[in-house]
Amino acid sequence: MTTRALPHLWLTVATLMLVFLVSCRRPYPQLPREQLNLIQGIRTAANTRSKQRVDAVKQVIKKSIAAGEIPPETQQILEDLLKDCSNENYNKAEKKCVLLLKDQLRQ
Repeated sequence: MTTRALPHLWLTVATLMLVFLVSCRRPYPQLPREQLNLIQGIRTAANTRSKQRVDAVKQVIKKSIAAGEIPPETQQILEDLLKDCSNENYNKAEKKCVLLLKDQLRQ
């Protein structure tokens, strides 16, 4: 009887470890209000699945980067979100935006 239960036990333990590791993520850094508006714009574009809105937000972000208003670490975050939208991974981009905005409230 123990030989049948052993594989199920290992499967259960492995599943619990995987769930724990996935839920433990590094929080996003604190961002200024202007940059949070850009994140909200990306979230809206992802939620509506609108290519035009994604392009509009992308242009605003490019102008802000050219003006030096966005630090490099934030640039990477924004580029990752825009890349997900450009690849039509709208659900993934929206989830990342929500996590980022929640992290802003926690800190």
